[in-house]
Amino acid sequence: MAVSRDPVADLRRIAFLLEVANEPTYRVRAFRNAAAMVAAMPAAELAERARRGTLRDLAGIGEVLARTIAESLRG
Repeated sequence: MAVSRDPVADLRRIAFLLEVANEPTYRVRAFRNAAAMVAAMPAAELAERARRGTLRDLAGIGEVLARTIAESLRG
């Protein structure tokens, strides 16, 4: 079984890499905002949302961000 990673660190790292690659600002901001939202959420709630597939119900979390968070939690 894979060990869970830190979704906040992963989202921040992706935002950094997008910024370095001169990707559009809205994409960088989306990853940073998602990192802030995940950091403020209790870990149990985040894990439950990932398990149920309800991460997209959170404001600002689309398909790519939901998949990124879920994959990070799966390791």
